[in-house]
Amino acid sequence: MAFYKGEHINQEIFSNNQTSMIDLWEISRIGNSEDVIRFHGGVINVTDSLKFNNKEYFYLPFEVSDLSTRSDGGLSRPTIKLINFQGILSRYIKDKDDLVKAEITRTKTFVRFLDKENFLNYDADIDHWKSMGIDPDPNATLRPDKWIINQKLTENKFFVEFELSNALDFENVSVPRRVILNNYCWWKYRGKGCGYNGGPISDSNNVGFVIDGITNKGLWEAGVDYKLKDVVTIQVDDQGIESSPRNVVYYCIVAHTSSSKNKPSINTEYWARDACNKKISGCKLRFPDADFLPYGGFPGSRLF
Repeated sequence: MAFYKGEHINQEIFSNNQTSMIDLWEISRIGNSEDVIRFHGGVINVTDSLKFNNKEYFYLPFEVSDLSTRSDGGLSRPTIKLINFQGILSRYIKDKDDLVKAEITRTKTFVRFLDKENFLNYDADIDHWKSMGIDPDPNATLRPDKWIINQKLTENKFFVEFELSNALDFENVSVPRRVILNNYCWWKYRGKGCGYNGGPISDSNNVGFVIDGITNKGLWEAGVDYKLKDVVTIQVDDQGIESSPRNVVYYCIVAHTSSSKNKPSINTEYWARDACNKKISGCKLRFPDADFLPYGGFPGSRLF
């Protein structure tokens, strides 16, 4: 077993009176977003949020499989199912590339090392909690495990299932390297490879925008009065995948005064995101007169 930093974790591993171990999960480097999703699956009947290392982890039921190392030395392809209560997860991932290429990290620690905020009146009753073995320590973890979300496998009203790639899959790999699919474009829309930098065209379902009378308002700002058909841009950093920040364009569908609560990237009531459906039809909408489409799929690989 590989240990990480902190003597406390070593002592707890070999203790005869261990507290419960807990897995803390984090999804980061999400496409078209700066969000970081942190969650846990519950421990000793706790279904509230937990805090560790000053980070909050929400309770989110999930199921994982095939996390073990294969005996033949090969790399496993784990899967994770996340609850899709009332379709919340489906709506969230819709404009975030289905979380493909996001990084998912599992940190393992023991309940006794969680932040003091998890324990009622910890500072006022520290002797009591010490006697219970509670000893908050943000450094007391096992070595984190990391995967990359490789693809979405299943999506229904109950759960969304993803296939994960072991981070070692990406060591010593030459770039570019793409999976050969005939009906899906792997380029980041408006990024390197795609090359489109024109005005808004349609949403991800190829529903076109009314472009007569649109006004380009530049970068989105809070405290601005936006009206119908105004167009704004938010720059997204793809963590080194792109040579420069990529523009994400939004089309105003309801007049309003902007604030942090109705930022285009998190609000679909006032804004519609200009997005490609990742198919040849979407590419043709953006390059109608092109002799060569910058389509990132491989239509010639289709079996006839």
